[in-house]
Amino acid sequence: MKLTTAWRSRPRQGELANGDAVLVRSEQGHTLLAVVDALGHGPVAAGVAGKALQGLASAPLPSSVEALVEVLHRVLKGTRGAAALLALFDGRTLRCGGVGNVDLRTVGTRVPVFPTPGILGHPCRKVHALEAALVPHDRLVFFTDGLSSRLEAHLTRGHDPEAACALLMERYGRHTDDATVLVVDVEGE
Repeated sequence: MKLTTAWRSRPRQGELANGDAVLVRSEQGHTLLAVVDALGHGPVAAGVAGKALQGLASAPLPSSVEALVEVLHRVLKGTRGAAALLALFDGRTLRCGGVGNVDLRTVGTRVPVFPTPGILGHPCRKVHALEAALVPHDRLVFFTDGLSSRLEAHLTRGHDPEAACALLMERYGRHTDDATVLVVDVEGE
C-alpha cells in the first residue's frame, strides 16, 4: 500500500513565523509521518520546530517510534521544547506514538494513540508506540492544538487530502495559535 499526503500549516494571527512543522519522509520502504508543535509561537518556536525536523530528517530509517522520540529529546534539550506525534508506516502497519498534545483522528481503521504527557527536550516518561494494520481507503488526520479538539475527520469523506486540509483548517482552525493539519490517505498498490 502507498500513502498520499497533504498538509496545511499557518502561524498564529499577527505572526510571520510558525512553531508548527510537518515532515513526511520515505526511505527503504518505510514512511515517517511527523507533526511537531513547539511551545509558544513566533520566531523562537519556529527555530525549535526547525531543530526537530532537522533531527528527524537525519535519523536513520527504518527505525522505531521510540528511537525517533529519543532523537527529538536529544536535539531539543536546552530549548523551550515541543510536542510531537510520530508515525512509521511499513506498507501495512502503522506504529504511532508521541509526547504532548498533537492528536490523531481516523476514518476507517481505528489507530490507538495515547501520547505521553510532557515536553520533548525535557524529562518525561518513556513513550510506548501502539500499532494498527491499515487498509486501503483509511484516512489519518494529524493535527496540533491550533485546531479544535472537536475535529471530526469523517467530515472530510469525499475530499482529496488537499481539500480535506483546507476544510479542516477553515472549520476547526484557531487564530490564537499556530495551526497544522496533515491528512494521509492509504491507497492500494
